[in-house]
Amino acid sequence: MTSHSGLIFRKSARFDLSLPARIRVAEAHAGTVRFTAAAGARQGWLPVDLVDFSAGGLGFLCGVFVPRRCVLQIEVDGREGGQSGTLFQGICRVQRVVMTDRRPAYLVGASFEQPSQESEAEISRVLGMLEGDSESA
Repeated sequence: MTSHSGLIFRKSARFDLSLPARIRVAEAHAGTVRFTAAAGARQGWLPVDLVDFSAGGLGFLCGVFVPRRCVLQIEVDGREGGQSGTLFQGICRVQRVVMTDRRPAYLVGASFEQPSQESEAEISRVLGMLEGDSESA
């Protein structure tokens, strides 16, 4: 007898990490959402800390509330991990936002938004690096 608990669970491995990154509102939502200089944005880019990465999406800590379903551009700085320049850049959609403490700080979970074949290859490359695959570096 099999029973289905109704729980939804992640079907891909998630890698916990801590890397500097930055986000900005993608063109699709630029008319609705905007990060201002008062929020810490420079030329529309807001600094965040990437805290997890998987084949389906990513998570980051942010000092500014970002609304659910908002489409963002993200760039992950690769200089920390021995890389030069940008480790990853892509488009994601915010799926959940949880306030972590009274600073305020928000834990944002986002899924990759309709990744192209090129974007999927870049995601695979980053996952290979996180798994320790020397050929992906």
